[in-house]
Amino acid sequence: MVVQGTALQLRALARLHRHIAEHHALRQTINAGLSVIHEENLFQALTQKKHLKKLKESYELLTQEVACLPPLDQAAVLEPEFDYITTIENILTTTQELRRGADIGKENEEALREGLVKFYDGLRAEIAAVGVEK
Repeated sequence: MVVQGTALQLRALARLHRHIAEHHALRQTINAGLSVIHEENLFQALTQKKHLKKLKESYELLTQEVACLPPLDQAAVLEPEFDYITTIENILTTTQELRRGADIGKENEEALREGLVKFYDGLRAEIAAVGVEK
């Protein structure tokens, strides 16, 4: 029984490992798509909505698959993924509102555009730093 339980646990961990790799590949796809965004093509970021939807679906599966881990380890896996999804969702929602011409005033619109541009600049810097580390 112990050997069978261990085999099941190992399979669950292997499945979780594969799913995390697939999940991170989706994140990399989104990051690659967003890394080409600049002030002049801000609305092009909205093309990543389909990838974000897939990432959210992947996260839902991940929340089930981490059951093979102790609770603290589950949190360590899920929290950064949740934070990433929330951040990208907020960025895309803000971009969508700007595209729709939300009545927020010229000054607020400029501040939001500036904040989005800074986000994309930071994303490119982060991707470059990770590339250098590898």
